[in-house]
Amino acid sequence: MPESDSRGADLGLPDIEDWMRSQHFETTADIKIPEQLVDQVIGQDEAVTVIRKAAEQKRHVILIGDPGTGKSMLARSMVDFLPRGELQDVIAYNNPDDNNEPKIRVVPPGKGKEIVQAQKLEAEQKKAQKNSWIYGLFFMFIVLSAILTFQYHDPTYLLIGLIGGFLLLMLFRYTGQRKEALMVPKLLISHRVDEQPPFIDATGAHAGALLGDVKHDPFQSGGLETPAHERLEPGAIHKANKGVLFIDEINMLRIESQQSLLTALQEGAFGILGQSERSSGAMVKSEPVPCDFILVAAGNMDAISGMHPALRSRIRG
Repeated sequence: MPESDSRGADLGLPDIEDWMRSQHFETTADIKIPEQLVDQVIGQDEAVTVIRKAAEQKRHVILIGDPGTGKSMLARSMVDFLPRGELQDVIAYNNPDDNNEPKIRVVPPGKGKEIVQAQKLEAEQKKAQKNSWIYGLFFMFIVLSAILTFQYHDPTYLLIGLIGGFLLLMLFRYTGQRKEALMVPKLLISHRVDEQPPFIDATGAHAGALLGDVKHDPFQSGGLETPAHERLEPGAIHKANKGVLFIDEINMLRIESQQSLLTALQEGAFGILGQSERSSGAMVKSEPVPCDFILVAAGNMDAISGMHPALRSRIRG
């Protein structure tokens, strides 16, 4: 990607100063700024043409150039050429057959919040019904112990009733909360109906932020654990679905992350799993989550040599 500074004339490109002299204005307020971001890029006509074609054909791109030559600006401008109305909401559900493999459901934009809110309302209603029944049982337990205390003139019955009723109350409330947590799904990705395709800058992201991760749960057994679907965290590749994923200095990514990125490019979907082998989420892996994005990789000349050969070949086409 050629430079666009004061040396542009030496490269056969219009100099910034030449462009400024061609403009007729008294103040900067008189300068007309193009509506589309891609038209605001100066001195990179060839790169602008490539970006337009790549967006229309949904092709991946590598931008090579020095810092400040407009690589991220060109990548961001691609979303203006992507079709709207293709965005998707993604919801994670508990899997009753395998708790370590949460189910994934894809719905139209805006529907995800409606579905989750409806499930939360249903869970709260069931919780209220259970609480009324539990408190009624607790009250009957106390009344029975009080009757036995007055009948036999022994306060031991009342003490046993209080302790037993309290344990019974905690037991029923705890089991109820666990079932309600399994009922409510988690909204992983949410969009508005009229929203523009996303642009996600994943420069410098670690494996969990790029590919998704599973949050650590200190309570891993005994019924105290958080459901696996609640611990899923989408990565940049999932947030960029139907949009653009920009990674500068892509050669700095670990080779394992580049291999996973290659899989996401090929399959258009990538399951969320724990990135730490020692984490409690190491056994958790969700069903595939959509990640159909355009990858714009950027860097200096050494970026090409540092990229995974298979990943580089996919971008070349």
